[in-house]
Amino acid sequence: MYQRILLAFDGSPDGREALAQVEGLALSCGATVHLLAIVDRTESMPVVEAMSFVVSDAQRLAVQEVIDEGVRRLHGAGCSTVGALRYGRPSEQIVQVAREIGADLIVVGHRDQGTLARWLNGSVGETILHKPPCSVLVAVKPEGRMDNVKPFERPKTRGKKAS
Repeated sequence: MYQRILLAFDGSPDGREALAQVEGLALSCGATVHLLAIVDRTESMPVVEAMSFVVSDAQRLAVQEVIDEGVRRLHGAGCSTVGALRYGRPSEQIVQVAREIGADLIVVGHRDQGTLARWLNGSVGETILHKPPCSVLVAVKPEGRMDNVKPFERPKTRGKKAS
């Protein structure tokens, strides 16, 4: 059914729920998961003279760590997975990457926001639904179920010995 699944992933609890759902779906379909994390330049530091945005190394490394952890989890479960980092508006990047890879399905997590917050911030999932290049799944944790996804654990550093 699905051969290429694009998972928009940010490492949040909602994103981890989407990751868990994609894991089961990808395994049952034999699909490759393209895990995509996006650095939103509008949330980065503006450089006034150049009228552009600078992404800090710390921000880039933090997002890359999220990608790497998601890829490790999916690989550990037996899923074929590719990770990617993009810069720009999340909804635009998700649609663009879906087209580039020929995705059969886009998966996003559901962030529970109030009406005012959704009006002010918008919704990536809702924006994608206006012109989707393929099917879209908004992963929602069923009511009454405890979180089935553990938070990410940082890898232990090597080279330092306890004294």
